[in-house]
Amino acid sequence: MTRAALAGLVGGIVGIAVMELAALAGLQPLPALVQEPLLSHLPGPLFGFLIDTLQHAGKVLEEIGLLLAMLAVLTALGAVAEPVARRSSAGAATLALAAVPWLLICLVLLPLTGQGFFGLRGGGVLTPVAWALVFVVDAATWRAVREEVDPTATVDPGRRRLLRLLPAGVAAGGLVLIGAIRAPDWLRQAFAPPESGLSGPVPAITPVRDFYQVTKNFQDPVVPVSGWALRVTGLVGRPLHLTYADLTAIPPVTEAVTLECISNDVGGPLMSTGRFTGVPLRDLLAMAEPGTGARAVNFRARDGYTETLPLATALAEPSILVAYRLDGQPLLPAHGFPARMVIPGRYGMKGPKWLDQIEVAATPLEGFWEEQGWDPQAVVRTTSRIDSPRNGAILRPGSVPLAGVAFAGTRGIQAVEWSADGGRSWSPAELATPLSPLTWVLWRATWIPGRPGEYRLMVRARDGHGQLQTRDPAPTFPGGATGYHAISVSVT
Repeated sequence: MTRAALAGLVGGIVGIAVMELAALAGLQPLPALVQEPLLSHLPGPLFGFLIDTLQHAGKVLEEIGLLLAMLAVLTALGAVAEPVARRSSAGAATLALAAVPWLLICLVLLPLTGQGFFGLRGGGVLTPVAWALVFVVDAATWRAVREEVDPTATVDPGRRRLLRLLPAGVAAGGLVLIGAIRAPDWLRQAFAPPESGLSGPVPAITPVRDFYQVTKNFQDPVVPVSGWALRVTGLVGRPLHLTYADLTAIPPVTEAVTLECISNDVGGPLMSTGRFTGVPLRDLLAMAEPGTGARAVNFRARDGYTETLPLATALAEPSILVAYRLDGQPLLPAHGFPARMVIPGRYGMKGPKWLDQIEVAATPLEGFWEEQGWDPQAVVRTTSRIDSPRNGAILRPGSVPLAGVAFAGTRGIQAVEWSADGGRSWSPAELATPLSPLTWVLWRATWIPGRPGEYRLMVRARDGHGQLQTRDPAPTFPGGATGYHAISVSVT
């Protein structure tokens, strides 16, 4: 590696560290800026495959990959700056090394992401200032490292040995800073997501700390209640501008609802149940008085997320909520504070968090995930899961308690059956009374193995309409995973 490229590498690491520090103060870092354009061009089937294969770790690897790509670009710019330094001066090269990426960010990338030139529409004047700081530090580090490792410089042998350690030391310091800022969140996402806190038979109500979380963002927005308002606009006779106090003053309802992510694998943990409190969407729409020609209700969230529902559906379903509490407490930021949509019977992708605007319109928006080819209806498919025993469990002879959940959205669950012989024969399970018609059903059974050996346990459910869940396996893309959940156990 040439000294200029080496200096570019070290400068890039330090610049990224400064970017991560600035992100703590509100700067949207480069991975977050390019993520949405990247997702919009990623084929839906490929993205679905990555979700099925990697789950939460996929987003961590995506962010790390984008940081490495940024580092590669800054390293290459450092190498390209060397001819400028030779023909002109190190000062001119340093200025160019800072100015070129800054202008690309401010004049190309920020406008493409809807933040306007220099990001003034998104974060105001602090955005270009913060990015200038990032690239000035990058360029200054490049110049310092390049000059210190110059093999033609006349220095004593002892100092030269010390200077050889300079790039490694500076780079190590930058990496430590990046790791201190980002690694805890990466490790938590990949290895300890909230839903991983539950094991064995799950409770009817999921503790808030264990309620699953899925988001498109690397860094979710934190929306202060002061200054926030929910706007109901578009083809309405009375546009609404509701502060948090206004919204919570409207007579609320509380519903027990199960939410499931469309990227939940068969038997997966991305499904939780809570008591949501909020205002029925149709009540807000009635207050706003939809006008002639209105056909759709479009939702816009603080993080740029969009979704839509037919107006007829929104008016006909009293269970669709603009929710602001979960299990009696204000929504956590990760769950969409100050307000989010809760749409029973649809996968979680239909319910935007950090809700800012409800627009009554003649035509629907294309939802964020629908642009990648995911099912625009997102109606929950019938699913069932074995929670106890765990896959791979070694069991003692005698009575073995079986337990799990089944869910079919608003269709309810009529029956659950289990099999201990790979699906050749089936036995009925005992069903608990669901908390509401909108939640999962907990099931239990007792199995007495006939002899020691290896067994394949399976479960299936029949929805409230009498329709048996499909056995045919399908991936999560585009409309949710299907198939029977099965586990292997040993009886010794």
